[in-house]
Amino acid sequence: MSGYQQRLQGKVRLSRIRRIRNMALLALGGVTAVFILSGFAAEGASLKPLYLPLGEAVEIGLIMVLVATVLAMYFRNLEFKHAAGDSQRFLMAKESMARSTGLAIASVVFAVLLFLPMSPGVSGGLLTDPPTPVTVAGFGSGELNFTSPDGLGLSFVRRVVVVGASWSAGDVQVTVLFGGRVMGSGWVNASGRAELPLDATSRLTFGTWTVSFQNVASGSAALNLVLEEAVMPALFAFVPFLLVLNAAANVGFWVGVRPIRERTRAAAVYAGGVSTTQEQDERFYAEYAANPVQDMIPMEPPPPPPAPEVRLSNPMPSPVVAPSLPPAEPPAPASVPRTAKPKPDTPETFVAKADVLGSAGQHDSALVAYDEALRLNPSHLPGLLGRAKSLAGMGRRADALEAYRRVVTADRRNEEAQRAIASILTGERRWREALEAVDAFLRQRPNDAASLHLRGDILTNLGRRTEALTAYNGAFALDPTDENLKQKIEEVRVDVPGILSRALIASASGNYAQALGLFDEILEIDPGNVNALIGKAVAYRRSGKSREAINCLDLVLSIQPENAAALYNRGQLLETSGDLEEALETYDRLVSVSSLDDEAWAAQGDILTKMGRDDDALRAYAEALKLNPGDELIRAKVRELEEARTVQSDILDELYKVKGIGPSKAKALLDAGFNTADGFALADVDQLVAVKGITRKIAQDLLRHFRKENVQVR
Repeated sequence: MSGYQQRLQGKVRLSRIRRIRNMALLALGGVTAVFILSGFAAEGASLKPLYLPLGEAVEIGLIMVLVATVLAMYFRNLEFKHAAGDSQRFLMAKESMARSTGLAIASVVFAVLLFLPMSPGVSGGLLTDPPTPVTVAGFGSGELNFTSPDGLGLSFVRRVVVVGASWSAGDVQVTVLFGGRVMGSGWVNASGRAELPLDATSRLTFGTWTVSFQNVASGSAALNLVLEEAVMPALFAFVPFLLVLNAAANVGFWVGVRPIRERTRAAAVYAGGVSTTQEQDERFYAEYAANPVQDMIPMEPPPPPPAPEVRLSNPMPSPVVAPSLPPAEPPAPASVPRTAKPKPDTPETFVAKADVLGSAGQHDSALVAYDEALRLNPSHLPGLLGRAKSLAGMGRRADALEAYRRVVTADRRNEEAQRAIASILTGERRWREALEAVDAFLRQRPNDAASLHLRGDILTNLGRRTEALTAYNGAFALDPTDENLKQKIEEVRVDVPGILSRALIASASGNYAQALGLFDEILEIDPGNVNALIGKAVAYRRSGKSREAINCLDLVLSIQPENAAALYNRGQLLETSGDLEEALETYDRLVSVSSLDDEAWAAQGDILTKMGRDDDALRAYAEALKLNPGDELIRAKVRELEEARTVQSDILDELYKVKGIGPSKAKALLDAGFNTADGFALADVDQLVAVKGITRKIAQDLLRHFRKENVQVR
């Protein structure tokens, strides 16, 4: 009868409302997914190459979040009307107001950040990569390709900036092309600078752009190329408007719910002036209603009853009284022990236990204790900091980074958390984020030698060597005894771009020993310099040392697994050395990385042709021709393959007429070099029997068929 009783009392209405609400929100989520996928299709999204324009998806998602918020408010209003009592209405109103407050504050904060005038410029500066050095030989030319917008459709290249190096001796014409059309052009010399803004309409269209360099002077030109990026403008226009609407909806709901909370406060279970440390939510109310707890007053145990007095019916005569002794004191009554009340657990007690466990190396158990402390007080600073340390001790660096950021959110001046954030980001080679963390710490303690040292290391890895030298000098002024700092200061003073330019010139002119020495000089200072490693590999290849060149390229790929230049050169070396299988594997990686590079597809087609996989080679050449339809060399290779396939088709028809010849034996004969009827007619039995699967009987039948006469064969 319990279900029937609940229906009579109206308790099942809330569960029905919640089920309907969940179904409606689930359906809304499905509609949102359909809209997002339709937007992807309209914008030309693809998986290969990866292009998923998330800018439009964010806008659609925020619109649907606003609709879902209004829908949830409507269902919450229905729950208020059909709640079983005022106590439950009070708890639901309190929970709803807290949630609306948090959502409104978060929406306003993000909207303000996006509305700030400097936000587009700051975001674009963070996305812009460091300058790329480019060397163009005298009267030579070169190209550099880049894709814009990025794969997620959030940023695009708005301007190409080319700056000439002080030691440059050439005069270079820089041209920006898109889809075969010239989008901008300029000249750069030793002291020149060209700024080529991209077309406002074309730069938002996904595709591959080309920067072409043409040196019209005899001297070698050294340039620095910077691709200045910007974030999609919709992120700073329509998205903040949606966030403001979301904040307004939550504020309106908060104002509408507040009278319900005030009206039902007096009737709530815990609102009658009784303070409690428990969280007042619906689950706790339900548990209290099912199992009410009454306060019990501890009582002292009752005293033992007095001993009964014994009376004698026939008293004896009194004996002779001995000398009286002092009366003995009666024993003190035994005290009844009282059970001490256990002290309640607090965040401080849990943190103390966790600190002991952490010092013993038991980070898993310590993490559980810290979580219990934070459950009682989510903003307990020692608990937040201890939890972050435990996660770092367990090797969960991503979770530890998030935990340290929570500490900084609670206490912006916490130096231990700021140092830990910078250390984790540096270890993960997230240089830009690490630089932001170190700069935030140095704003509080500008004379911290260790932080200045770390800032110099980060700037060195970002290629900003002048700023790194300033940071190292500041750290050395605070700690002149650090020999490691002295060495880094000397290394960062070295002109790496100048040495790299001299090394490339020496390699191109055939002076390989000098080029290798210069490359080694750069790598002693900067072991991870990818340009120096690739240049060294090219010098080794030109000097005939293929194995050493492959080792250099493998080192490049360990640093940058998707470096297209390293993959291309590695495939060429392996192909030259005859390792076709590994060369094909390398070209497959190259094609997956540079799917818009026609040379990559052509190289894959060449290796497939050498391996006899003509169908796969034709498919690769077809992809190359899609990207570069005017390449006559690739068209010639396609014609040769198709002609060879026609000849093989004719000879296969003849082979299948011979009894005992199937596809496997026919392929073996073709691979052995018997590709024409004349080749079979001029062969002898021993040559044919040497082919795998060909017996003497089949060899004799082949000779009879192709010689067109019955000849006695030994």
